[in-house]
Parts: sequence; structure tokens; C-alpha cells
Amino acid sequence: MNTLIGYDLVPEPKILEAALRACRRLNDLASAIRILEAVKDKAGPHKDIYPYVIQELRPTLNELGISTPEELGIDKI
Repeated sequence: MNTLIGYDLVPEPKILEAALRACRRLNDLASAIRILEAVKDKAGPHKDIYPYVIQELRPTLNELGISTPEELGIDKI
């Protein structure tokens, strides 16, 4: 995941879905949240990218029981 985030782009939702499923398989919620935070950081000034990615990942997030940083309230820290 470090290599993927190291690139100067936002990963596609399919790639992020696979990463989130891997986190869930390992029961690693912290890594799943960190992935979502990294996507938001990578989106930078483009305000429409992060909501689009979350919209595409919403069924997977609901299925896996993963909350976004905004839902957890940790985006304001």
C-alpha cells in the first residue's frame, strides 16, 4: 500500500476495494481507515474526487462494516 500511495495519483476504486477487503480479512480496521485518509490526501485540492471514490466504495464499505473518517469524526483532528 505504501508504494501505491507513493505514486502521484489517486488509486482507482477497484484497487481500493481490493485493499479494503484485504484489511477486513486481516481484521485491521486502522489500515482501512488510513487508506481512506490517504485517498483524501491524494485528492488534494480536487474536491470532487474523494466524494466520487467514497460513492463508488459505499457498497463495499457497508458490506465490510468500515466507516469513513468523516463518519468516525476523526477528520477534524
